[in-house]
Amino acid sequence: MKHTPYYNLLDAIKEKGCLVCSLIRKSTHKFMDDFLYESVNDPGLRKEIRESYGFCNRHVWQLQKFGDGFGISIVYEDLAQLINKKLGKTDDLPAVIKDLNKTRKLKNNCMFCRQEKDVENRYVSVFIENLIDSELKYHYKNSFGFCIPHLLTTINKFKNRKAIEEIIAIESEKISGLIAELNEFQRKHDYRFSKEGFGKEGDSWIRAIEKLEGKGGMF
Repeated sequence: MKHTPYYNLLDAIKEKGCLVCSLIRKSTHKFMDDFLYESVNDPGLRKEIRESYGFCNRHVWQLQKFGDGFGISIVYEDLAQLINKKLGKTDDLPAVIKDLNKTRKLKNNCMFCRQEKDVENRYVSVFIENLIDSELKYHYKNSFGFCIPHLLTTINKFKNRKAIEEIIAIESEKISGLIAELNEFQRKHDYRFSKEGFGKEGDSWIRAIEKLEGKGGMF
């Protein structure tokens, strides 16, 4: 019997771009929206935020784009008080500096970072468990596939060498097709062929970035 994560994965495969990046982005957006709407004053989450001294740079600016100044002000007033209290302990300056340096490291593992890693692990596992499914395999072969970072995550979790070789072959074929599109895109930049106009290769340079690096702001 198939469960919700399988169908979420199947839906993501049918969309444009890396399937894991898409699932992570959707999940993070919902988590952030739920947090701002109903969990800003949740004692457990507030404790977690204090312990990590807020959020990493990437996620706090994603959070800012929701435009919920009131919710964010509640969280950051609390964090500003916490940091200011530490700055006031100038009688032991080395300890203050050490403590503040610690906050930088903790911020790089904020609650949104941890949530994204959980989502990544969950859906990579679902993919691995269901690769034998004919519907999943069909849509995967005809999709964008994985970005290289998530391809590496996936094959590093696989135990079946034959399955790893199959996935690598599929991804290599996708990259070969992308290379052909990039070459066509470049050819049409030559003045002799510029009047031909661009087809599907017109955004190949954008897809090449995503294929090799992942969606913007993911890593």
